Amino acid sequence: MPYHSASALDPAHVLVVGDQRDVRALARIALERAGHRVEEAENLARARDILVQGPVELVLCNLRLGAGQSGLDLLRELAPRSPDIAVVMLTEDPDTPAPIECLREGAFDYVGQPFEAEELQAVIVRALRRRQRLIEERRPAEDEIRILSRFSFENPNPVLRLARDGIILFANAAGHAVFGQLNCQVGTMVPPFLGQFVTDVLRTGEPDETQVEVAGRTFSFVITPIKGADYVYLYGHDISRLKATERELIRLKEQAQAMALHDPLTGLPNRTLLEDRLAQAIAQCDRLGRKLAVTFLDLDNFKQINDAHGHQVGDQILVAVGRGVSAAVRKTDTVARWGGDELILLLPGLNAPAQARAACERVKQLVQKELACHPLTGPLTLSMGVAIYPDDAVPPELLLRHADAALYRAKARGRNVIVLFGESPEPQTQGA
Repeated sequence: MPYHSASALDPAHVLVVGDQRDVRALARIALERAGHRVEEAENLARARDILVQGPVELVLCNLRLGAGQSGLDLLRELAPRSPDIAVVMLTEDPDTPAPIECLREGAFDYVGQPFEAEELQAVIVRALRRRQRLIEERRPAEDEIRILSRFSFENPNPVLRLARDGIILFANAAGHAVFGQLNCQVGTMVPPFLGQFVTDVLRTGEPDETQVEVAGRTFSFVITPIKGADYVYLYGHDISRLKATERELIRLKEQAQAMALHDPLTGLPNRTLLEDRLAQAIAQCDRLGRKLAVTFLDLDNFKQINDAHGHQVGDQILVAVGRGVSAAVRKTDTVARWGGDELILLLPGLNAPAQARAACERVKQLVQKELACHPLTGPLTLSMGVAIYPDDAVPPELLLRHADAALYRAKARGRNVIVLFGESPEPQTQGA
């Protein structure tokens, strides 16, 4: 029975690319159950053949393919050349930086393996909706370009006839209006950049296209050489709306990438981006022979604040704390939201653990000072647990666990303290 609950979109032609037959079969079953028409390709060569043969709305591609191939190669081909094809990547471990790279290269979304049929169907629906929205946003500009491309001498778009040396021999009314802005008229030379363009086209004998910015508008000009003639025609059309649409598409893409990498409440990096920053910070410290402090920061008694004043007030406090911590650290440091009321600080480039403690003390004092007189909560305190790379751990996941363990010890000591993982443990405070 087709799966209808996620969307009322029309069924799509989907190409599943992967070297593992069982994975392709599972994806085919899930997608055909949702009503889509599915083809399979076991490698990039077969995928390219299918894409050439007929229209494909969506490609579901495994990131890792056999024989040293990568799904990123196909993604990089399709993103600029075929923007109407939505690409969703299958990743073996969605918690690695690989999904981030896929999104940066133009993927619409990604699915981790192993996947549930409902999860895959929902991601495919989301990608197809975004594809449909982008096409609808671009269609008006494309329609306008097709209409304006119908040439005649009565064309409202600029048309010029140019001599081989770049002198303007003829210009229609629109051509006069456009090139008048560039101080050009019949009998004078076109601007130097267009003159060089004419020379290049005459040398190759093939039509070519260039863009010109005039008075805040963008024109696309095609030069067509006439066989045996000593002149060329320059046909133009206004693509200002298309360029504006392209800029909006870029903005939407950047916005989607930012949303995938940042916490929606605080705007801070989320876990995915934090892990990417942590790997970069470790590599930098190895290169410079420095240390890195990973700090878990937690608001003491935050649950009581939520219970007493509501989650809206709690969210306001979290945003304020995130803003305060970010203002208290260096630009080279990272402040990320781990979850709930926990933040993580990455403090690279240290020479000794004492510097980490000093930095954490400064953060704690500045944040507590800023929030000391909150009208609803009163004074707020912070507990912080710190692990040092490479002293306390080398693998990133173990470094995070040690920082979390240090935070737990800080809570056990009565809260409102900073504990370094490598410190000697102290007895637990009564009533903590």
